[in-house]
Amino acid sequence: MFYNMESDFEDDLVAVLKRHGWTDGVLEYPTEQDLISNWANILFDNNKGIDRLNGQRLTKGEMAQILEQIETLRTPLALNSF
Repeated sequence: MFYNMESDFEDDLVAVLKRHGWTDGVLEYPTEQDLISNWANILFDNNKGIDRLNGQRLTKGEMAQILEQIETLRTPLALNSF
């Protein structure tokens, strides 16, 4: 199937995710900052334990460092190792 508009693709993808049990909310038509904030929340939720983030959320500066490292690594192999 081909799409002429990204919004049509996003709508279909959301529908498929919901059919397969996605219940955690959906960011509809997010900005780049929305995506970065969402990723920061996911990183926190997955690493908030005392031996990792110790309940402290990542700062904007820390997220900027993560994004900078991702831009530097570039290759899928290097990114996967990261």
